Amino acid sequence: MICIARGESAVVARSRVLESLESGDAALSARLRELAERHLEVLAGDLGEAELGLTVAEWQRLAEEVDLIVHPAAFVNHVLPYQQLFAANVVGTAELIRLALSQRLKPIHNVSTVAAAMVPGGGVLAEADDVRKATPVRRLNTERYADGYAHSKWAAEVLLREAADRFALPVAVFRSDMILAHRRYAGQLNVPDMFTRWLFSIAVTGLAPRSFYTAATAPPHYDGLPVDFTAGAIAALGACHTEGYVTYHVVNPHDDGISLDTFVDWAIEEGCAIRRVEDYADWYRRFETALRALPERQRAQSSLPLLHQMREPMPPTRGAVVAATGFREAVRRIGVGPERDIPHLSRELIRKYLADLRLLGLS
Repeated sequence: MICIARGESAVVARSRVLESLESGDAALSARLRELAERHLEVLAGDLGEAELGLTVAEWQRLAEEVDLIVHPAAFVNHVLPYQQLFAANVVGTAELIRLALSQRLKPIHNVSTVAAAMVPGGGVLAEADDVRKATPVRRLNTERYADGYAHSKWAAEVLLREAADRFALPVAVFRSDMILAHRRYAGQLNVPDMFTRWLFSIAVTGLAPRSFYTAATAPPHYDGLPVDFTAGAIAALGACHTEGYVTYHVVNPHDDGISLDTFVDWAIEEGCAIRRVEDYADWYRRFETALRALPERQRAQSSLPLLHQMREPMPPTRGAVVAATGFREAVRRIGVGPERDIPHLSRELIRKYLADLRLLGLS
C-alpha cells in the first residue's frame, strides 16, 4: 500500500501518517504500527501540486505499478471559499485521473460528500443521476455554509464522470455525510469535527436547549454513520466495482427519530450534568458565554468557531436528506458489518464518545 502525504520528505510524511494512526487503545496502536511496518510506503507529496508533488521517478513508478487509486483526501473546510479549495480538491482529482490513465487504467474509488448532491436553489440528486447534466452550472454563494467545499467536491465529480465516459475509467463515488467515531476502539474519534465539538461543548458547559429543532409533527433525525461501518462499506462495495461509473449515498436513511435531542438524553442518562433551557435564544446566549469562559485548551476544542451555525433552531428532517436506495441494497446484498445493513445510531456510541473525550483529557 502506498500513501501520499504532505511533508518535507518521505520520512516526515511517514511520521505524520503514523502519528495519525495513534490511538488511546494501546493494542490497536501496536497492531497498526506492525501493519504499517510490513505493508505501508509513504511518499511526500501534495494534492494541490502538479503530479501530486511527486518526483518524476515516483510518478512514473506509480503509473506503472499501481492497481487501484483510493481517493479519500481533500481540503475539508466549511468556511473557506471555492477558490482556496480548488487546488487540492479539483486540481488534485484531475492529477489523480491523469495518474489513473497513465500506462494502464487504474480504477478510482472517490470519497465525496452529500453536499455535492444538493441542487442550488433546491432539490437533491439521486444516486444514478449524471452530475454533469443534473447540475451543469453552480453559482458561488459565500453566504451559504460550506458553499466552497460543496462546489469543489461537485467539480471533482464532474471530472471523474467525464473521465469514465471518455476513457472507460472505472469509478466508484461514495457521497458521505457526517462520519462519526469508531464504535469499538478507544480514542478513535475525529477531535476537530463538528459533531465532536458539539457533544464536547454540551457536556462541558452543561447547557442544552429544550430542542435543537423547530417544531415538527414528526421526530427529527440525525444523519451520521460510524467510521468503521463507513470504511467497511466503501472497501466492500468498491471491491465489487470493476467497470463503469457508480455513485452511492453513504448515509443513514432511517426515519427513526434519533436526533441531537436524543443524544442529549443519552448523555444525561450516562451521568452528564446537563440542564435544558426552555427558550432557544436564551440558551444560545448562555451557551456562548460559557464557551468563551472555558480554559484556552477546551475553548479551542469547543463549538465556538462554528457557533453561528447554531444561532437558530434547525428544521427537522426525516431520514437522510438524500435517497440511498442503491447503497442500502448493495450493503444488504454484500452483508457489510455485523448488522449486514446500515446501522442505527445508538446510546452505546454516545457513551463511547464521552469515554473517549475523557480518555483524551478533553473533559
